[in-house]
Amino acid sequence: MTDLRIKVFAGVLAMLAASFMAVQATAAAFSAQTDNTANEFQAGTVTLTDDDAGFALFDGSSLLGPGDVQVACIEVTYSGSLDAGVRLYGALTGGTGLEAYLDLTIERGTGDCTTFGTATEVWGSGDGDLGEFLAAASGYANGVDNWAPAGGGGDDTVPYRFTVGQQDDNAAQGSSTIVNFVWEAQSS
Repeated sequence: MTDLRIKVFAGVLAMLAASFMAVQATAAAFSAQTDNTANEFQAGTVTLTDDDAGFALFDGSSLLGPGDVQVACIEVTYSGSLDAGVRLYGALTGGTGLEAYLDLTIERGTGDCTTFGTATEVWGSGDGDLGEFLAAASGYANGVDNWAPAGGGGDDTVPYRFTVGQQDDNAAQGSSTIVNFVWEAQSS
């Protein structure tokens, strides 16, 4: 029985030695690698400014009477690196209800405020008064206009002309309104 044990033990050792040699032969294979280093990513920009210098388009210094009209223009500039969609909306921030008695027309031009160029009506008097504009266009999702400036870092400037007319309605007498007009750009 000792011989049988020695033969079995020798067989096991032979199998282990063969396995070890096979592992060693596999580890001796050829090898190569390459890499691509210093990968960098940068986010684009969406940049929107205007030329109001911190002043309101309409400052309330001129009191409106029936049939009076005020016109103001502002230039809005897109200078982001990404393509974007720009929409205009408004927010009522104070007053006593005059917005319901003010006819509103908003146009986007192709020139500047001095030489307005071709006008595209963004909101017309047929669309509703200032109060209706504020209710209909209260955020980016329902904002008006379809200005789509291209990115690339160059400036794309357009003028917006606002025409506000006081309706001939005695109920408007003595009332006021304060609104913010907001342009918002979102990358497309």
